[in-house]
Amino acid sequence: MLSLRQSIRNLPRFIRQFSTESVTCEEIKIPAPWGHIAGKWWGPQEKRPILCSHGWEDNCGSFDTLIPRLPSHVGYLAIDLPGHGLSSQLPPGVFYHRIDNVVLLKRIVDYFNWSKVSLLGHSMGAIMNYQYTLLYPDTVDFLICIDGLKPLVHEDKRIERMVKIIQNFIKYDYLNSLKKEPPAYAFEMLEKMLHEGTMKSIALDSCKYILKRNTAPSTKEPGKYYFTRDGRLKVSLESDLLGWAQKDIVDSAHRITCPLFASKASHSPFFENKQNLLEVIEVIKKSNKNFEIHNVEGTHHVHLNHPERLDSLISTFIKKYDVSDRSEGGLKSEIKINQASSA
Repeated sequence: MLSLRQSIRNLPRFIRQFSTESVTCEEIKIPAPWGHIAGKWWGPQEKRPILCSHGWEDNCGSFDTLIPRLPSHVGYLAIDLPGHGLSSQLPPGVFYHRIDNVVLLKRIVDYFNWSKVSLLGHSMGAIMNYQYTLLYPDTVDFLICIDGLKPLVHEDKRIERMVKIIQNFIKYDYLNSLKKEPPAYAFEMLEKMLHEGTMKSIALDSCKYILKRNTAPSTKEPGKYYFTRDGRLKVSLESDLLGWAQKDIVDSAHRITCPLFASKASHSPFFENKQNLLEVIEVIKKSNKNFEIHNVEGTHHVHLNHPERLDSLISTFIKKYDVSDRSEGGLKSEIKINQASSA
């Protein structure tokens, strides 16, 4: 199997082959204790950007169609979460707990020495941003949540799910240890697999934005590609080992005091009891005068498939609430990969 380092080295050629971006951005790698966090820095590099986090088993390519349509006076740092895209996987034997992503945000904030942070996220990325804001409310100047908000709560059959989670984690951790190249397919087949695997949430012609960072060329079958995301992620979404209680989430919702944008796609499931979300929304409505929520026509990945349905809403929000100083914490030269991706 190609190492992640080899995949990064082949990135310029591979991205050019499948890229449809019209706006140039900088590929970056932020150091982490287990390796690095990869990402793309869009727009101005001399000042603090908006930090963007993607959903489960996606990567920062999830924002390739949306970010170019957002206000250009501010930069956007879209990251690949650990085990996703071009970021390092966690060490062998380590579970992907949901709270780890919140710790990751704090690492990034500290790395750039930001006193404030602006957060934009989709799905799991929105949830982790919400959790970060709960913990550090005075440091977040605004929060944008696309089809995700509060931590998910699944209280039924909790013990049975814990047993299944542990069993599946050990299985996928073992498969990782074999270091064998996964099955490879023609790129068109990978597009179909991703489209159908997301219950057609990602449109077929949008799959390329995710696949160009979640796949690598096969070393055994020329012209074919395989998925590179960490197999252990398959059990991370259902992790109840370090979950939140609904009561705690409701009781703490008043801590979200910064301007908050939330959107819900019309053809996207709630992923938990709908009432859980409504309870939190009611608290925020009463305690946060700068909270706005929008219903948007589309699937869970509407921001990728149809960015035009969200861009004006988000742009208006950013222009209204982007009032904090951004002069600190611009792009560091040492994290550049010495090339920019463009069409």
